[in-house]
Amino acid sequence: MIALIGTALNIKYPIVGIVTTTPVNLFTRHNRVLVSPDINGTVFGYACCITSQVIPSMHTGYLVHSVSQLDILQDGDIVLVTPEGRINLMYQSGHADHTLFITNRCNSRCIMCPQPPSTDPPDWHDINQKVLSLLKAGSLKHIGITGGEPTVVLDQLSKALTYLQNHFPDTLISLLTNGRRFRNFDVVRQVVAAKNKKLLFCIPLYADNDIQHDGIVGVPGAFQDTIQGIYNLYRMGRRIEIRIVAMRQNFVRLAAISEFIYRNFPFVAHVAFMGMEYTGEAEKHLEDLWIDSREYSQQLNEAVWHLHRRSMNVSIYNIPFCLLEEPLWQFARDSISSWKKEYLDQCDTCLVKEKCGGVFRTSAVQSKTISPI
Repeated sequence: MIALIGTALNIKYPIVGIVTTTPVNLFTRHNRVLVSPDINGTVFGYACCITSQVIPSMHTGYLVHSVSQLDILQDGDIVLVTPEGRINLMYQSGHADHTLFITNRCNSRCIMCPQPPSTDPPDWHDINQKVLSLLKAGSLKHIGITGGEPTVVLDQLSKALTYLQNHFPDTLISLLTNGRRFRNFDVVRQVVAAKNKKLLFCIPLYADNDIQHDGIVGVPGAFQDTIQGIYNLYRMGRRIEIRIVAMRQNFVRLAAISEFIYRNFPFVAHVAFMGMEYTGEAEKHLEDLWIDSREYSQQLNEAVWHLHRRSMNVSIYNIPFCLLEEPLWQFARDSISSWKKEYLDQCDTCLVKEKCGGVFRTSAVQSKTISPI
């Protein structure tokens, strides 16, 4: 997520609030974070104030000073301000999508995880609840729930899903999960109890066999857990998306994975073949994982058309048009989160830039074959 750094004064606990760049009346300040290059000492009543000024001390009120790039923060944004002076942009005003990071913990150790597991702050659940309470009902078309692995904090996940069903009943929800805990049918029952009408379970499958899948996930038995979890979700009538991240370890078997899905999971709502974000663990294992999308174009083409010709819903995520064969453009989606997405200098003259999903600015390496169309 986008983050700014400054120096905090009087802040002992995390603060969540809605950004305002102009002063508001006293009765609406408690949930507002005033952002201004010159606050003129006006801090009373605000949840917090953020400024580029240097303010050595202040007796009352909560403040983060000496912050550069204030123009990143816009009216209506929702921010998290920490006692260390870090300002995390939790939601960008006007965006129809929102990502809910529900935990940093995970029960897998994937070799290419872009966000390696870590412990959660003790108040992380309360922070998420506060952010959700500040979002306007009807303002979002899509909410993604991710981590870590959301099912590791099962009670928090269930509460979040219940809240979303009550306050955002018509919003599409994507739950990014490895699916392993759904091998337990009681866990499935607990998650579906909220009866979210538009909930999609997005589950990765990295191979068509346990040896390769478990090797990538880093946990013996993960393949069996995931397969059983998918079937249990299907038994409960849930909508499922299977995601295949292409890498050096599995690209030669993309067509085989496609056939495995068709034979074993013809009921899934969607299948997505994905380019990799080379950050976190993926950056550490770059030499083992890296493969240019051009190198597996033949395997990807075969895998996508194999499912499409069998009337399965299939897409390609995270790969720009110039790295795909033109017949595959119809399957490419603008899938990278706005704060992670960028276009390289050579993209400026591309004729299809407006339709292309760009690349990960967070990746440690980019394809050398990216070129304008």
